[in-house]
Amino acid sequence: MDTWKGPYIRVGLVALVIALLAWMPTREFLKLTFMVGIPFIFIFGFMTKKERYSVPWLISLVLLVGITAGYVYLLTDLPERIETRRIISQGAALVAEGKYDQAIGEYRRLEALGRGEKMKEKIAAAEKEEAASEALNRAKALIKAGKPEQAKKILESIPADTRYGREAKELLD
Repeated sequence: MDTWKGPYIRVGLVALVIALLAWMPTREFLKLTFMVGIPFIFIFGFMTKKERYSVPWLISLVLLVGITAGYVYLLTDLPERIETRRIISQGAALVAEGKYDQAIGEYRRLEALGRGEKMKEKIAAAEKEEAASEALNRAKALIKAGKPEQAKKILESIPADTRYGREAKELLD
C-alpha cells in the first residue's frame, strides 16, 4: 500500500491545509497571487496563440512583464499589510471587550508602519465607542436614580452607529 494514500496522511494533509488557510499571512498571499495570477494566465494564453514577435505578442509580453513586476512589488509590501491587518484585528477585539485604552495603544503601532491615516481613523472610532459606553452607563445610573428625563437626553446623544447605540435606542423605546 502506498503510504501517501493512507487515511492518516490524507486527514493530516487536509488539517494542515485548513490550518494554513486560517493563518492570515497565507490568506493574504493567496489573495494577492490570485488577483495578479488570473490576468497573467489569460494574457499568457493569448500570447501563446499569437505569432511570435507579432504586435499582439509583443504587447502581451510587455503586459506580462508589467504584471510580474507589479506582483513582485506587491509581495515586498506584503509583510506590512499583514502586520497592519493583525493590529487592526487585535484592536477591534480589544474594543469589543471594552479595553479602549489598550486598543488605542495597539492602533498607535500603525504609525510605525506608515499608516497614520488609518491609525487616526481607528483611534477616533475607539474613542467614539468609549464615549458611547460611558454615556450609556451614566444614563443607566440616572434611570436607577429615578431621573428618566436626564437619562433620555444622554441616551439620545449616543451615536446610533456605535455598539451602544442600539442598546440606547432600546432603552428609549
